[in-house]
Amino acid sequence: MLNKGFLLILLAVSVLYACKGRRKKHRETPPVVRMENDSMSAKASAADLLSSTLKTWTYFSAKIDVEVRYGEGKKFNPNASIRMYKDSLIWLSGGLFGIEGLRVLINKDSVVMINKLEKTYTIYKNNAFKGISDIPLTVTQLQNLIIAKPVYALELYEILLQNENRLSIAYSQEKFKTQHSFQKQFLTIDTTSIRDKSTPNFAEARYSEYSVVNGHNFPSFTFITATSGQKIYEIELRYSDTDFETALTFPFTIPASYEKTK
Repeated sequence: MLNKGFLLILLAVSVLYACKGRRKKHRETPPVVRMENDSMSAKASAADLLSSTLKTWTYFSAKIDVEVRYGEGKKFNPNASIRMYKDSLIWLSGGLFGIEGLRVLINKDSVVMINKLEKTYTIYKNNAFKGISDIPLTVTQLQNLIIAKPVYALELYEILLQNENRLSIAYSQEKFKTQHSFQKQFLTIDTTSIRDKSTPNFAEARYSEYSVVNGHNFPSFTFITATSGQKIYEIELRYSDTDFETALTFPFTIPASYEKTK
């Protein structure tokens, strides 16, 4: 089922402290995607329809203003900085009031978290993040969630709905069902949901305010809802200084004095 660990992945995207801002790139609204004709698109597969939307990239970085809400009126507003190297690394750093409290590095076989306030670190080892999430998401699949692309390979999806306004695709696994809903005009994802087939637990990301950044359609606003048992979490992510071009470094050193936690 979706557990607290899975929410930790979602919250990790929201921890955090903004790095020095870069010059904003030119933005414009996404281009309209035109089909040759309705009958052709009706017979097409998800891969036929959506392959052109998967643009090549190597680096990604952004600043994030965050609001996290949970429990009865509880909330906090960290700022975040995220860097990614495609298919390999997700780096997060941040905290509150300009003080870095947490740094996270997700690679192909582990998640490492440094708590600078408590001077501790934690390592979760597994190539599919078991122990952090019951959903076996890889680095690539987490990156796809962040940049609003289909989580899995397009060939795995079936088309659930297609009309002149909407497109919906789904990939059903043994325990989970992943679904994406698109605006047909732009072929941009409105909603990604991952649902546990055996419980009411789910996680859903709603994407909006798309613009073109370095040739990529990217949503500057993401609203995440996630449930774990009786708990409901809501996370708002507002991105700025988004960049798909600049080469990045991923500084991550665990001080010798820090204590390892389980």
